[in-house]
Amino acid sequence: MLTVARKAAELIKTHRNDSIQIISHMDADGVCAAAVISKALDRNNVEHHTKFVRMLYREVVEELEPTDLTIFTDLGSSQLQNVHNRFSGHDVIIADHHVPERVEGWRELVHFNAHQFGLDGAQEVSGAGMAYIIARELDQANRDLSGLAIVGALGDIQDAWGKLLGYNRQIAKDSIDSKVLEQKIDLMFYGRHTRPIFKALETFTDPPIPGVSNSAPGCVSLLKDLDIPFKSDGGWRRPIDLTDLEKRRLATELIARAYTAVPKELVQYVPGLIIGEAHTLLKEDERSMLRGADEFSTCINSTARHEQPLIGFEVAKGDRRTYYRAMLKLLRYHRRCIAEGMEFIEQSGLERGRRGYLQYFDATGEIKETFIGTIASLTLGHPACDPYKPMIGIIRKDGVAKISARCSKLLFLKGLDMARAIRDAARLVGGEGGGHAVACGAQVEENRIPEFLERFEYLIIEQLG
Repeated sequence: MLTVARKAAELIKTHRNDSIQIISHMDADGVCAAAVISKALDRNNVEHHTKFVRMLYREVVEELEPTDLTIFTDLGSSQLQNVHNRFSGHDVIIADHHVPERVEGWRELVHFNAHQFGLDGAQEVSGAGMAYIIARELDQANRDLSGLAIVGALGDIQDAWGKLLGYNRQIAKDSIDSKVLEQKIDLMFYGRHTRPIFKALETFTDPPIPGVSNSAPGCVSLLKDLDIPFKSDGGWRRPIDLTDLEKRRLATELIARAYTAVPKELVQYVPGLIIGEAHTLLKEDERSMLRGADEFSTCINSTARHEQPLIGFEVAKGDRRTYYRAMLKLLRYHRRCIAEGMEFIEQSGLERGRRGYLQYFDATGEIKETFIGTIASLTLGHPACDPYKPMIGIIRKDGVAKISARCSKLLFLKGLDMARAIRDAARLVGGEGGGHAVACGAQVEENRIPEFLERFEYLIIEQLG
């Protein structure tokens, strides 16, 4: 693996005085991957520019212009034929972790893909991780960029087992050794450094906790019953402020309650979703939203969801002034959009697949295309939703349906690979699809939506037995 990474690094050095572009996926992992490569190039005084795309569909690739060297990060492998048709004859590096297509006879390509080296790209390394390995081969001083690779991995939910797996553990070690990251066992609450304890409890929905998830009064009551103060002289206590004894009491109660609601075959996965490895970025301010690697990931993702990935990109590269303030402003807008999106779900409800194994909503004209995946994810935690069935959001535009699919960590741990299902279902109706096991997307002709949904649901049933 390192041999191919060195080959990519040498190709970059060969083109150091030529035109270089980075093209990356427009999500947290993709933004972090681009930031890793860009930061490494900056340190070597290599000029370049960066562009983000949602997916390398045929029409998207046709609008891209080849340069002396193009570096694709967190995409390219699963649309390799599309990329080949446009970039053949030009030097290209692809640093990716998605399941690759096969293309023969492209000698100018350095294809650095996790699956080529026996790594599971859904579990063991992210796109940012693959980019980091190349950056490390460019210069060992780039080991401090490993923290961004961990942020990217968490953005792709590669800690669903309560810990990082595979090569991610080596990257985390680099980050710990570089004094960039702290890794410790903790409650798996989102907002450990920034949210009041009861708010972190209220939004904990995977797995759902009866009487706690989506219930502020229930959270307060639980904390009182466990004799855990949620306020102190300094204000609201955060999850990070809990003592070890308080954490143990809270974890025991949450696991016990979750056991009563989770299907029997999924019970074994519950403890790892409540207690696991938490990752803290030690160079960020103690109360910053960038302190927790999971929150950092959400911040970066929010910029991409609102078509401002360059803001997240600059923040990931280290800006804590202009772009950081722009990100915080965008986050406030992001929260308003979430509220409006969830209000739409509340009013419109959900549709069910013909076999009852799929939930979906059509938000055409109501929710932005780039935001539909976020709302699909959050809807999985809505009381009206069945968290043990996948969720699909649909946007129709100009005769084409843009589709985002999400599922709970529990379904993923049971073995569901939605990326494979959505790719096959889209292909069967003349469309394209791909992504990750828990978060993926597709585009198909609008008039083929019913057929796509039926095929997708069938493939899900087939996988889950």
